[in-house]
Amino acid sequence: MNDPKKPKSSATREAILQATSQVILERGVEKLTLDAVAHQAGVSKGGLLYHFPSKESLVTGLIHQLRDEFETKLQEEYDQDDAPGTPGQWIRAYVRATLRFNKQLLAIITHLSNAAATINPELFEIAREQEKLWQQKVQESGIDPVRATIIQLAIDGLWFSESLGLPSPDESLRTQVVERLLAMTKESP
Repeated sequence: MNDPKKPKSSATREAILQATSQVILERGVEKLTLDAVAHQAGVSKGGLLYHFPSKESLVTGLIHQLRDEFETKLQEEYDQDDAPGTPGQWIRAYVRATLRFNKQLLAIITHLSNAAATINPELFEIAREQEKLWQQKVQESGIDPVRATIIQLAIDGLWFSESLGLPSPDESLRTQVVERLLAMTKESP
């Protein structure tokens, strides 16, 4: 956070978004207030309002940040694929990037879903639009679109199940499921 190359304004914005995540995790979205975030970030309320003029803009900023973090993970996984340039490369990256999203981020996203419903349902539109883009890339990943969609739905289901704290397969079975999904990206039609 104290990167000397990063402008102070950008560092402050990141600190505010990090504080927003902390408030959500510690107190829940219903206790998310501008005062609580400003206090957690160590900035004045005026400083917070300079970057985020409303609670809605704060939540929107956090949603965008999480989306950008996932996109970064997705690109990293795509670039590090064990079979670059082959069909299924994008969906393999999607599976691996989804698995890299840690439980803390899962909890924040779950809370943000609730926030979007209570603060402004239009905030769901950000996620809907992103999901449409990912679905298009899944279908264009070079493998059978039905198989690619099954893989995406399976990894999304595992991710949502874990984010909601639902019973999940033990670690051994989970690993086997993920390995099978990745293998499905390399199978011939």
